[in-house]
Amino acid sequence: MMLRLLSILVLLASSLILALPALVYAQEKKDPVLKAGEFPPSDSGTYIAGELVFIDPINRRGGIRLDGNPPGDRYHSGPLHYFAMLPFGMIWYNGAPAELRDIPLGTHIHGYFLLPPEGEEKTIPAIPNMEKYHVKHNHALSLEDDFSFYQKRGQNWKVISVDEIKGKINLTPEGKSAKDGINKPYTFDIDQVSKIWKSRKLVDLKEISPGTMVNFNLGWAQGWRDNEYSVSELWLDEESRAFASELQRKKHVRYQKQRWLPAWIDHVENFDYGGGVVTLTLFGGMDKSLYDELKATQEKGFGVGASDKTLRTWFHRADKKIGQVLDWKETANPQPGSSGIQVRLKFTELLDGYRPGRIVRVKCHDWIFVTMPPEERFKSLEELKRSAIMGLP
Repeated sequence: MMLRLLSILVLLASSLILALPALVYAQEKKDPVLKAGEFPPSDSGTYIAGELVFIDPINRRGGIRLDGNPPGDRYHSGPLHYFAMLPFGMIWYNGAPAELRDIPLGTHIHGYFLLPPEGEEKTIPAIPNMEKYHVKHNHALSLEDDFSFYQKRGQNWKVISVDEIKGKINLTPEGKSAKDGINKPYTFDIDQVSKIWKSRKLVDLKEISPGTMVNFNLGWAQGWRDNEYSVSELWLDEESRAFASELQRKKHVRYQKQRWLPAWIDHVENFDYGGGVVTLTLFGGMDKSLYDELKATQEKGFGVGASDKTLRTWFHRADKKIGQVLDWKETANPQPGSSGIQVRLKFTELLDGYRPGRIVRVKCHDWIFVTMPPEERFKSLEELKRSAIMGLP
């Protein structure tokens, strides 16, 4: 009997050992390592949330204090979760597209993160003696503040009660339930420093009434390691919410018109005696009006400047070529990070940066030329090389 039991245990152990490669393979399929020119599959990304406490807005990188207290007492002893935005990584703030620089430090954010793309494993340098705190998913596919995150998923919040003396507000979710984030009744800290918006104006805490449907943004609270949060901003009505979103949308549109829309090169057809045809795909996450303006003026051609994974350019108003649009194609339900818009352009000359997998910036003919601040531009190959690695504080 004992021998038979021992045989069964050995067979079970052997089957588990044989199954390990299959289990590892399944995990790898869920966590793709992207190559240049690849968008991730649908439903990609590991959910990570926390407080934005450090940013490098020029190179689109930052650091997050993770929610709660992950294993190993990270809150007190570990580093921030440092990350880099993927070139097609999308950002929202106050319900509209945004740049990392638009999100105030101290804002609680939700993100979906991927493994470093092929060849970019050293973009976020390892911190000595902190290996146990390392989170391998450190390239952001998307970042959203609380306002945008819950609004996009159809989860609303209703006020249950407010206690000004204790500095507490009780909220309960309404409508759809978000898969990630907070999706149950919750008590948050709130005080006189919290910004309360009503009819596009700041009001006092006494204006908050039970039953009111609200949007909020959160920040750090003293009990952070126990998943406590403080309300930094609260919107009490649709007028104030719409005003906040429209203001951010206008800011985003101006920013992109000055710096041009990011894309990458899918294919290049070189002509025998110079020039060629370049096929590119515009990145997603931009305001629809920007794509519409490009499409409406395509017969005038587009300016295309060389860029980098950080989306920085050189002297892009001069270092560009004008391409004649041969074809504009739109695909429904594109992959995450893609706009679904692919354009073929004919050039009489090709820049060195016009190569498959490389990043470019695309200008609508009618957008005014603007010279960017010098720190946003690459001025040497040394600067380009230095930008490849994140500088940690």
